[in-house]
Amino acid sequence: MQNKAVTKNITAIALETSGRLGSVAIGQGGILSDQKSFSAPMRHSAELFDCLVELLSKIEKKPSQIDHIYISVGPGSFTGIRISVACAKAMALACDAKIVAVSTAAALAENVEDESIKRIGTIIDAKRGQFFTAVFEKKNSLWQKIVNDSLTTAEQFKQSIDAEPISLIGEGLVYYADKFATDKIKVLDEKYWHSRAANIFKLGSQMALENKFTSPELLLPFYMRKTQAEKNWEKKNKAV
Repeated sequence: MQNKAVTKNITAIALETSGRLGSVAIGQGGILSDQKSFSAPMRHSAELFDCLVELLSKIEKKPSQIDHIYISVGPGSFTGIRISVACAKAMALACDAKIVAVSTAAALAENVEDESIKRIGTIIDAKRGQFFTAVFEKKNSLWQKIVNDSLTTAEQFKQSIDAEPISLIGEGLVYYADKFATDKIKVLDEKYWHSRAANIFKLGSQMALENKFTSPELLLPFYMRKTQAEKNWEKKNKAV
C-alpha cells in the first residue's frame, strides 16, 4: 500500500488560529497553493470555515477530499487554539484525514529568512505579566530550537540570554516590546511577529513526510499551563 504522506496528490490544509491574526493555507503534494488571512484580528470562529471553503473551491476540492490537516497547536491563545483543534478533530473524523500538530514557535521562526540573523527568540503573550518564549539558532540554513518553550517574565528571559546577540519576534511584543529591548536584544519589525498558515503548511508537510501524525483522540493544545477555568475548578474542589 502506498504511503499517503509521500504521494503527490495529497490535499492538505493548514490552520493558524493561535494568535490575534488568523489564516488558512492549502496545497497539494507538499506545494503551497494559496493562503488567506482573516479580515481582522480575533475573527477565527467567524471566518475559519468560509476561508477554508473558498480555498478548497479554488482548487476544485470538497472538504471530504482533504487528506492532511496541519494545525498550529501553541503555545498561544487558549481560545484560538481550541478553535483549530476542534475543527481539525471534526474534519479528521468526517474525512478520514490525518492530523499534524505544529509548534507555533517553530512556525514563527520561519518568518525570518534574513541569513544575517543567526539567533531569534519567539515571544508570545501568556497574560498576567508572563510570556511563552523559545530560542532558535540557524544551523545549515534551518532554524533549530536550542531553548525549549518556557513560561517566563520579560526580566527572566533577559537574564537567561548570554552575550550573543538575539533578535525577537512574536505577538507578545505588540504591547511589551520595550520590556525586552537591550543593547544585545533587537526587536525585529512587526511584519515578523505573527504566525502564518503558510509556515504551518511548510512545517506540517515536512512532518507528514516523517509520519509525525497525531490521532484526533490524542490531539491537545500545547498550553504549557492550566487555563483559568481549570484553576477555578481546582480551587472550587479544594474548598469543598
